Amino acid sequence: EPQLRPAGWSDYQSSWLDAIDEHDMEGETIDHGELAAELNQKKNSAVSIADKMDEDLLNISPEERKALINDRKKNQKDDLEFPDEVQVDEDHNARDRFARYRALKSFRKSFWDPKENLPDDYGQIYHFSSFRATQRDIMADQKDIIKVATEKGGTFWGEAQSASEAMNTESAMEDSDKEGDEDVLVGCIPSGSYVTVIVEHVPIKAYERISKEALLSAITLLPHENKASAIHMGLSQSPGCVNTDVLPVKSKDILTFRCGWRSWKARPVFSQNNLNSDKHKFERYLPTGGAFFAASVYGPVSYTPCPVMVFRDDAVEGKRELVAMGSVLSADADRIVVKRIILTGYPVKVQKRTATVKYMFYNPEDVTWFKPAGLTTKHGLNGHIVQSVGEHGTMKCLFNAPIKQHDTVCLPLYKRIYPKFANTVSSSGNEEVTVRSAVARDALLVL
Repeated sequence: EPQLRPAGWSDYQSSWLDAIDEHDMEGETIDHGELAAELNQKKNSAVSIADKMDEDLLNISPEERKALINDRKKNQKDDLEFPDEVQVDEDHNARDRFARYRALKSFRKSFWDPKENLPDDYGQIYHFSSFRATQRDIMADQKDIIKVATEKGGTFWGEAQSASEAMNTESAMEDSDKEGDEDVLVGCIPSGSYVTVIVEHVPIKAYERISKEALLSAITLLPHENKASAIHMGLSQSPGCVNTDVLPVKSKDILTFRCGWRSWKARPVFSQNNLNSDKHKFERYLPTGGAFFAASVYGPVSYTPCPVMVFRDDAVEGKRELVAMGSVLSADADRIVVKRIILTGYPVKVQKRTATVKYMFYNPEDVTWFKPAGLTTKHGLNGHIVQSVGEHGTMKCLFNAPIKQHDTVCLPLYKRIYPKFANTVSSSGNEEVTVRSAVARDALLVL
């Protein structure tokens, strides 16, 4: 039987685990997938903890809610003043806390494999080889259908006649191109026709919620629009969301997306839309001041340009607020959103290009771990770690130019992040069941 593997491992990587010979490893401790199970358990538990925190926010007192709002506003202000900077506690190891991060020589030019260590959720969404080419072909087919239907003048109905019937007609013998035109209209109905639509497997409770005076509309889906994928939207903040009393919108908050005529809930990640790079920097909070940004969510495929409105539900007051608006950019599962963190240290002793830096790490093991990573300073210098000094995380660094005493040494690290699913509550009999919206084509919950 194949052994368990960590999430994101390929068949080639897991083959090294499968190839272990137990007879050659007698007397030694063999890992039979315990490490993989532990890694996967940590990942899944982190998701469940985050979902539980969202549920607990609805069951707190007004004083605690106000304290959380003030805390988020303070964090947003700190992020604007010191973007991406994090501090390592003295009792924590940086090599363990930032084990999933990596250093990049150049954010724009360094290679990042889009298929590397993908989460399990990416196995449930549709991947386009080229979304633009797919949309171009589908729109061209729709234009051909409109053109042929206009020439027919409403004389077609339902499926086109078969090839054998078409060969018996004199018109098909005279012009073979007409047979291809009729095949384009398979399944199409002329405008203004009276039809009866039968919807099967509708729950009784769902039918009872529909008012007898309500006007129901049915809309045809284009190819691939019944699939779920990673949707990227170009948005800007709504003017009505500038009020300082409003809770700042953070990445991975549960929001409602109205994309065209479809609506669903998701937990997006905000990012910059870099046109000259294949990597896009993650934004912790929704950019304010009318700035344009991108939002990546799991949702149904929609072709561009499709208008988008983003709402946030207030569980306390029961209101829905418009926080952003824009349009769909693409449906690309290979778009890389990278989160950046910056570890900072301060030079305590400077001698031309050499400096002794403290307060970035607090043990020599962390210095050795991050030694291959490059350093930068806020005054534009580049450098690297030479060696560890002492037993308290002090290190000796070398830069490409003389460094000033009041400069700040920075160590940027990067990690790819993904959107998350939003838990929604649906009624099943007399019980309420929590389901994950927008997980796959069959389980896609569109309101």
